[in-house]
Amino acid sequence: MEAVQSASSVAAKPLSSVEHQGWSPLRSPVHETHPLMQIEAQPRPRTKPPEARREELMNAAQALFLKKGVGATVIREITDSAKVAKGSFYLYFSSKEDIHIALAERFHALHVGNLDRATGQWPGTDWGGKLGAWVKAAATGFLDDGPLVSMFFDALPHIPDKRPNAIGKHLEELLGAGTEAGAWFVVDPGVTADFLLGGLRGVVGDALTGETSASRMQVVERLQQLFFRIVGLPEN
Repeated sequence: MEAVQSASSVAAKPLSSVEHQGWSPLRSPVHETHPLMQIEAQPRPRTKPPEARREELMNAAQALFLKKGVGATVIREITDSAKVAKGSFYLYFSSKEDIHIALAERFHALHVGNLDRATGQWPGTDWGGKLGAWVKAAATGFLDDGPLVSMFFDALPHIPDKRPNAIGKHLEELLGAGTEAGAWFVVDPGVTADFLLGGLRGVVGDALTGETSASRMQVVERLQQLFFRIVGLPEN
């Protein structure tokens, strides 16, 4: 009887009194707040820098150009591959031809860096060493990047001839500097550089297509002999 009266007395207490003891019908006895309210807000992803987005578009375009060809690739495929909106393409490039040229310029810049490092390893007075190192770095670089070489120099559409060729310019400067130093005599370094670079691309192209059975080392040695003969240095 006392137990009943005790329960009744609790039931009869005002709601405020019961809440004061730590219980409320409007509040869970386990969680003071909803679990979802306890999750901290996650930081919003940061927008990629323009340089990174441009590089992603170029990488996507290069992969598609190598797979399908420049002419068969459309801009929508490039943006879909790079996972960006089509309109974003025009923030960085004016056309498909524009990104094609940008890829060629990147290719040239990469190889010019390799040529700088290769020729820089030879003393300033060893012009034969510098020229031989230039030929080896250019030939092996083209052989390593065979598909890109074909895309930029052989496949259609070609890069416009009026665009500066950084690799040819690098060779022109080397030939001119050697002439000034008296190591050889080249009347027109620009024309000679174009001639030699064209010959190098042709020999490398034959090696890439299997039209020659020469090994990589033999290709490099033959090109070095050609370059040395043109500038008047001993071929050995």
